[in-house]
Amino acid sequence: MPMSEPAQPSAAPSAQLACPDCQQSITYYDVAGSEYYACPHCHSYFQYRGEGPPKIFGNYKKVPTDLGVLPVGTPGVLAGHACRVVGYVRRAEAQNPQYEWTEYQLFRPATGDYVQLAQYHGHWMVIWAAQDKEWAHDGETDFQLAKFRLYNRYQARVCFAEGEFDWDIEGDDYLIVSELINPPLMLVKEQLGKQVSWHRAEHVEPADVAAAFGRGEFTMPEPQGIGAVQPNPTRHTLPALWHLTLWVVGLLVLAQIGLAVQPSTVLLNTNLAVEADPAAAVGTNKVIVSPSFMLDYPSAVEVDLTASLTNQWLELPVSLVNERTGQGFEFTKNIEFYNGVEDGESWSEGERDASALLSRVPAGRYHLNLYPFTETGTAPTISVAVRTDRTLPSNFFIVLLLVLIYPAWIGFRGANFETERWNESDYNPYAVETGTE
Repeated sequence: MPMSEPAQPSAAPSAQLACPDCQQSITYYDVAGSEYYACPHCHSYFQYRGEGPPKIFGNYKKVPTDLGVLPVGTPGVLAGHACRVVGYVRRAEAQNPQYEWTEYQLFRPATGDYVQLAQYHGHWMVIWAAQDKEWAHDGETDFQLAKFRLYNRYQARVCFAEGEFDWDIEGDDYLIVSELINPPLMLVKEQLGKQVSWHRAEHVEPADVAAAFGRGEFTMPEPQGIGAVQPNPTRHTLPALWHLTLWVVGLLVLAQIGLAVQPSTVLLNTNLAVEADPAAAVGTNKVIVSPSFMLDYPSAVEVDLTASLTNQWLELPVSLVNERTGQGFEFTKNIEFYNGVEDGESWSEGERDASALLSRVPAGRYHLNLYPFTETGTAPTISVAVRTDRTLPSNFFIVLLLVLIYPAWIGFRGANFETERWNESDYNPYAVETGTE
């Protein structure tokens, strides 16, 4: 967005100038520096150097219905500097005239220099000149060129102007303007042939602009979409949040490892004989009740079963019963094991072992009820081992998921914000190239 070079200090707070076209009086403030004027009455644009006849360049025929929220002459204090709005320019891209924005020329009497306020779709930036590529040498690392990405490149034309200027705003039509962003900052490169100048810009909140010029916040244009250098709301919180999350995940992993290497506590280790029930159907056996054991605190409980099977199967429903409350934790295991010799080669199929892991078992006194059902044949013996303090991987992953949900959501919001920002750019790094064979 084109901008003038800093002017010399003002000699007087204001002066009057007659428009050479309509003869109406024009108030201007940079008496020593201003040279170009746009009449607020007849909208002619002319040059006057303080002596000799003014030179009229033409008139702005199309007057906007909305001349902005900061009329020429409005005083204010922006970033601690007293200033006054002395110029208003409405610009548009030459190749895409639907993209229009507003620039306010601000004169700072105390220093005699200028800054600009630019407003596009309700998003504001303050812009000032950078001398001799100072952004690359002054130690302000946020302005190092390597951190900026090209966002837009265009030629602009003036649609309308009002007020005073210390440079020919119509001459800016020949500039090639490149905007590079590192939100909330922007570098603006203006090039005319081999001549290059740089400007710096920074996002300003609409509420801050309103306060600086004594305007009601509700009089400011409503922001639309995402501004070119509008700060990402996650830019400060997300890095700290991910740093904290990595620490929490690390602690969770260490805790899981610690639990995994901790030896388990054996609550019961016994052998139980299967006895056929003569009063029941073939294969049905008597209910086996294990000795009681004590679980001192709520925990996961692992039950390991080993059956002395020989070419037979065993269906084994098991119930872990709390002797005080009667609460039961049930599971069923099917165990089978077959082996033999065929063509001189030994073979086997199945396993004699099975295990079950019961989570969130309350403290209390327990015993096991086993309901074995087998094929006819030798009644097997069942070895039972009950252990506690076993780690549950599912619990670890559930906690891990809960820990990651919030930072992942914040990260998604931040990424989506950047995607929306770059959707307005012809240099969108997130765009997916499509084509046909």
